Amino acid sequence: MGASQNERSVKLLKQLKNLTFEKNLKRELANNHRQRLNINSDEVNSIGILYYLSNEETYKVVSNFINELKENQKKVKALGYINEKALPHYYSQKLTWDLITRKNTSWSHKPVAPFVKTFCDEAFDLLIDLTLEDYQPLIYTAALSNARFKAGRYSEKNAGIFDLMIHADQVQSVPEFIENVKHYLSKINR
Repeated sequence: MGASQNERSVKLLKQLKNLTFEKNLKRELANNHRQRLNINSDEVNSIGILYYLSNEETYKVVSNFINELKENQKKVKALGYINEKALPHYYSQKLTWDLITRKNTSWSHKPVAPFVKTFCDEAFDLLIDLTLEDYQPLIYTAALSNARFKAGRYSEKNAGIFDLMIHADQVQSVPEFIENVKHYLSKINR
């Protein structure tokens, strides 16, 4: 088997995984009936945060953002994803934080850990997706979340998921995106 034959096989397998993921997500969305509500930023009490854990700096930035929300008397739960099989050494398990690893996903990247279903079932006032790229376990979670209002990065592909989409073309980092999220959310129904 030549290198090009192997590359085609890998590409075909990746396409099959993506198609399986999309089909499963569509089927589950058809059975998921979320009640979308407009929100006033002053009335938000519970917030779900989704993020991709790329490194220790991202972990610190997300932690600081969550601490800021908690200081403002918000109930916050966070769910992250890391494209590794094990938790990183700098990640400390917290009561209201969970982390999806590759061990917690199916062959087609659907998250299968029970804590993901618990997160999706919670009727947060607001869900904020802090990811700057598409990660299937987090797309799945955002799509099936019962949050009343969902905010995330603009993407045509994910337009049906979020109620507020923020253009992040010029944004290069999670801290910049968090600042954009805070700006737009402060303007809601004021």
